[in-house]
Amino acid sequence: MINNHLPEFCEKKLDNLSERLNVLCKEGFYKDIAYELGCIYKDQQKVLHRRYFGSPDVRQIDGLGGAEPVKSKVAIIDKSKEDGVDVDYYFAQVKIDEPIVDTKPSCGNILVGVGPYAIEKGLVSAQDGETTVIVRDKNTGMKIEQIVKTPNKTVEYEGNYFIDGVPTPGSPIKLKFLNIIGSQTKKLFPTGNSIDQIDGINFTLIDCAVPMVIFKSSDLGLKDNETFEKLDNNKDLINKMDTIRIKIAKEIGLGDVSNSVIPKTAIINSSKSADISSRYFMPWNCHPAYAVTGSMALLAACKSRDTVCSEIYSNFSNNGLFTLEHPSGFLKIDYEVVYNNEIIEDIKVTTTRNARLIMSGDVFVKKSLLK
Repeated sequence: MINNHLPEFCEKKLDNLSERLNVLCKEGFYKDIAYELGCIYKDQQKVLHRRYFGSPDVRQIDGLGGAEPVKSKVAIIDKSKEDGVDVDYYFAQVKIDEPIVDTKPSCGNILVGVGPYAIEKGLVSAQDGETTVIVRDKNTGMKIEQIVKTPNKTVEYEGNYFIDGVPTPGSPIKLKFLNIIGSQTKKLFPTGNSIDQIDGINFTLIDCAVPMVIFKSSDLGLKDNETFEKLDNNKDLINKMDTIRIKIAKEIGLGDVSNSVIPKTAIINSSKSADISSRYFMPWNCHPAYAVTGSMALLAACKSRDTVCSEIYSNFSNNGLFTLEHPSGFLKIDYEVVYNNEIIEDIKVTTTRNARLIMSGDVFVKKSLLK
């Protein structure tokens, strides 16, 4: 995805301590910097990502970061050379307090801004009414179909579609996810088991859109549906889950993930208002809402038999609506599941989100920091 040749204008921009940012989109709690590829080498790129956001610094005061993991994310967009695909999407998670940029996972919420960005920048021609943008997620291999409202061939950001956890509505953007099984391991159950145990604690490790370790809250000694604030400050709990995810990641060949955000972790519980209640971890902080990719992993665990979810969820229909309760409200996704002898063979997920253009401009980085 990164060109091996630096165009002359890019070299000049780096010398001038400036890298062009084409668009800034926001979806939910997320801040997304998107710019076209080919301007910088991969190693330089990671340094720039950190410096754009002001990392490493818990306040990210010398950059654009919001001092929270959900506000320290990067989307890199390029016109795709793949037949049947419009644009390639490459995601990076910038760690706040350490000089680490993790490019292993993807982010479904940040992905929402890719379609509008591609249209705004002329990578995809706008159609009158609606424009379909086909995206290849280069981190995981997923293929995503986005439908963006474009009346008069112009991206529409105003609208009445609300997302729980976001204070203002926007224009709905429909996303259909394909090829989501085995995003990192090529297997739905990387260990070959639907339930594993480490340190006396049962969990399900599943890889659908993102590898995720799922725990029942009772197995961790928690009360029902504890608050985001309480879980986010429960460092003993986070360390306990982190120890297990590091151990199991090494067993399945992901290597040392102590500085990587995958596998993610999640806690589940029953819900009176939804199919299931869950808290999602990134993995060192509790998410204030829920990741789209995490919701797909949880759906796959719920639709599979004999997982830690089975005592809570037991609907094995081939299609329908799955509703997840999270700290800020609810996330709903439509699903189509193909079973082979009661084992998931394929799964497609559709959900609706929104995104809007916030700003476009330049960000400046000190030359002394580009090391």
